[in-house]
Amino acid sequence: MVFKTIGKPGKPIALLIHAMFATSNMFNPLIELMQEEYFIVLPTLSAHTTSDIETPPFQSAHAESTEIINYLRRNNFCDIEILLGSSLGGIVAFDIFIRRQLTIHKIFLDGAPFIHLPNPIIKIMETIFSRVSYKSTKYPCKSNILDKMFPTMSTEMKKVCGHMSDRTIKNLTKTCYTYQLPKLIELSENQSVTFIYGTAEIARFSLPAIRKFKNCNFIIMKGYAHCSFLIEEPENYLELLQNT
Repeated sequence: MVFKTIGKPGKPIALLIHAMFATSNMFNPLIELMQEEYFIVLPTLSAHTTSDIETPPFQSAHAESTEIINYLRRNNFCDIEILLGSSLGGIVAFDIFIRRQLTIHKIFLDGAPFIHLPNPIIKIMETIFSRVSYKSTKYPCKSNILDKMFPTMSTEMKKVCGHMSDRTIKNLTKTCYTYQLPKLIELSENQSVTFIYGTAEIARFSLPAIRKFKNCNFIIMKGYAHCSFLIEEPENYLELLQNT
């Protein structure tokens, strides 16, 4: 895992965790707007690299959250104003939150796939992810689903795909579709959890599983696809982060 920081220490800390097949660069438009007011910590998850240097495979959300927590505590970044996780990053962010090893004030989980699928469907999803990775690596100039879903990010995402092993793909699929939610979410004073979904994304089917958390916020973006509100409207997205 690679970490970078942007901004001046002493400002409120924002921890941003990216989606699958992406890197922390997915937040660049948002970072441009936040860097004067926040000290931004940006992990790039295991196996999500564009470098030819061999990296460890992605193991699990818990392994990723452990590494992020250790980094933050080692550097005394233990009071987090905003924790934002997008898609896969939302699962990792949630795992960081429920471990209670940091002080976190506002938690945002955008498009996190809290969907528990049966094993045969998980196997199908693994095959789909493997196919996307293979085609992105073999035919990077040919349009595929990454270009359709993430037109501004697809070039880098295809490079990331080229460095992912079968083991990483298997573990990513398991992480996305078998994560065990707690029965309750306990919030401390002045703490909030906000789930964000677009009506045009598959991850919205997580809602039946998480609606039981009555003390959390739910923002449903009509007409938006997976992570598209963040990517297309960073100014409005920042306003949401600050005012929710």
